[in-house]
Parts: sequence; C-alpha cells; structure tokens
Amino acid sequence: MTAASQGPLKQFSLAAYWFAWELHWAALLGATLQAEIARFMPPTEYGRATAVLGAVGAVLAIISQYAAGRASDFARKRLPFIVAGTLLDIVALYAFAVAPSFGAVVLSFAAIEIALNIAGGPYQALIPDRVAKSAQGRASAYMGLMRLAGTAAGLLLAKLVVHQPGPGVTPAMFTHSFLVLVSVISAALLVALAVTLLGVREQPGDVAPPVPVLEDWPNRASFWWLIISRASVSAGLYLILPFLGFYLRFALHVDRYQSASLSLLLLMVVCSLVGTAPAGVLGDRFSKKSIIYIALALLAGGALALTFITTLAPLTALAVALGIGWGAYYSVDWALATNLLPEGRAGALMAIWNLGASAPQVAAPIVGGLLVDRIGAATGDFGLGYRALFALVAGFVICGALALVFVRENREGVTRESS
Repeated sequence: MTAASQGPLKQFSLAAYWFAWELHWAALLGATLQAEIARFMPPTEYGRATAVLGAVGAVLAIISQYAAGRASDFARKRLPFIVAGTLLDIVALYAFAVAPSFGAVVLSFAAIEIALNIAGGPYQALIPDRVAKSAQGRASAYMGLMRLAGTAAGLLLAKLVVHQPGPGVTPAMFTHSFLVLVSVISAALLVALAVTLLGVREQPGDVAPPVPVLEDWPNRASFWWLIISRASVSAGLYLILPFLGFYLRFALHVDRYQSASLSLLLLMVVCSLVGTAPAGVLGDRFSKKSIIYIALALLAGGALALTFITTLAPLTALAVALGIGWGAYYSVDWALATNLLPEGRAGALMAIWNLGASAPQVAAPIVGGLLVDRIGAATGDFGLGYRALFALVAGFVICGALALVFVRENREGVTRESS
C-alpha cells in the first residue's frame, strides 16, 4: 500500500496515535515529574532524583520496546500489541497519580515506561510497513505534526492542572490534580487508539516476513551511524525538558519557574510546527541530511546562548530558534531512518533505532543531574551548574552533526534530486 493510495485520511490515521503518545510524555516530563521531585525531595537532591527517574524508566522502556517490536515482526501483526500496551499504561497512570512517596513514584513511572513502550515499539513500524520510501518524508511530516501538537497539548494540560509545590498546596490537592491529569491522558490515548484501529485495518501481508539474515544489508553502516547521531542529539534534547524549570529558578531567578518553563516549552512547540511540515515535504525532494544540518545548527546555537544569558529578554527569540530546529529535525531524521530499513524488520530495527532516543533518556539525566549537583555543591551557586548544562546540550548536538557525515542517504527516499 502506498502513500498515494492512502490519501490524507489514511495518513492521519497512521499518525494519530503519536498525538496521544506525546501528550502523555509532555505532561509527565514537562512538569509532573518535576512537581513530584520538588514535593518529596530537597533542592540539593533534585539532580539525583531526576537521574533516578530517567534512568530506571528508560532502561525498562528500551527492553520493552525492542521485545514488543521484535515480537510484532514475527507475529506479523502490530495492532494487538498497541491495544495491550495502551490499556496497561492507563492502569499504571492511575497508580502514578496516587503514589504516596518518591519510591512509589519511581515504581509507577517504571510501569508506565514498560506499558506504553509495548505499544510504541510495534506502532512506530506502521509507517515503514505501509508507506513507500519515496513518500515517507510526507508521512513523517504528518507524524511530526501529530507529535508536536501532542507535545503542545501535554504541556498546556500540565500548565493548567499541575501545582507547583509551595505553601498552601496540600497532598490532597496534588492527588486531585494528578487524577485529573491522568484521566485526560487516558481519554486521549483511547480516542487515538480508536482512530488507529478504525483507519489501519490489519490484513495478512501488511507486514512483510522478517528478513532472516542482514549481513548483506547495504544500509547497515549508515543505519548505525544515524543511531549514533540521533543518540547524541537526543542526549542534548533530554537535558532541556527535565531541567529547564530548574534552570529558570536557579540561573535566572524566576519565582514562578514552573509556569514560565511550560510557557517557553509551549512556544518552542508552536514554532516547531512551523519547521515540521515544510521540512518533511522538502525531505522527499531534496537531501534530508542537508535539512538536518540546518536544524542542528539552530539547536546548537540556541542552547549555547542559554549558557551565557543573564536576563529573561532573549528567551523568546531563543525559544523560537530552538523550536524551528526541533521541528525540522524531528520530521526529517525519522524519515531518513525509515528509508534505510530492509523489508520485514521494521518492528525490531525501529526499536533499535529508537535506542538513539531511549538510551540518552537513561544517560542524559544521570550526567546532567550529577553535573548540576556537583557544580552547585562546589561553588555554592546552583545556577552555574544549569548554565554548564546548556553548554553540554550544544556539545551533544554538534557531535550528532559530526556523526551524520558518515550516513549515506538512500536515493529511494528522494523523488527528485535537487539541481
């Protein structure tokens, strides 16, 4: 089945679940986990607490996503895994909402990571299964729009619902707000799941038989270099989301740091929508690598600027630059990866490729958390550690651009070469 025969409605049904997926993670990572950390832990332990949550959750996500993706390859079915993972995740979300301690938060968050990645591993193989390589840029643009719209919705939801810890905020208020939050997330997941099930009818032959031996796979080296590139860029991006609020609090001395952080992240997401669709469409006609290099230049420059600013004035412009770069990278990098895949291995190989995002989700909070805590303890200035953190973000993005040099782009993924 090709993208041309599917049309916009089918493209939408393929991408709809990404909206709920990103709403889910943006609401949790954008403010909810920070609120739990600030609620249960002292400021001197924020970095370590963030590292524990990120590391435990991401290790389990890697294992469950690969296992489910590989199992769906051999079962030659994706949808049963998506249904089971979604329902299990909803149960785990409600356990998270009523967690009475930081230990319970860690356990319930680990369950969330396992459950949703059982759905995510097989789900991300749907586009490689059903869309021709020459049209995967457009399909990835739909995906990018859904993901970024979901991120915006999740951040807005957290901004409206989640309390910033402080005087007058009781445990009952926290529990109520979290129950409202996970109820909205659960409803979004169920609606998106219904759209996917109605629009993506699974028939025999939709998933090609797994290729038994991949030694002669011509794109193997490029695929691994792309994983390395994505891992480096993702390490930088995963240092922004969990630490931006604390950066505003300690480096720029913003009182309502949680609200300010969510407002900036929302601005980034809105601007990223500007970069997503044009980049995805252009990625079918021109070199995807060239578009990615431009996106990475915006990301690195914006992150480096955050290291040095001392006032709030430049933040809006920097959020715009980071957002446009983020959106363009999000769309085109995914399309470049799907172009490199052999037939019949999308579930397992896309799960491996997603290690480029999941592994940094383990490493980045550990490195970043220890960095900010140690610099803060050594200098007595917590803000200095968060400034160093954004210099590290820029360094990771630059390393990702260097790794991309070794990726050979698949000509099937370009319908017309640029002159």
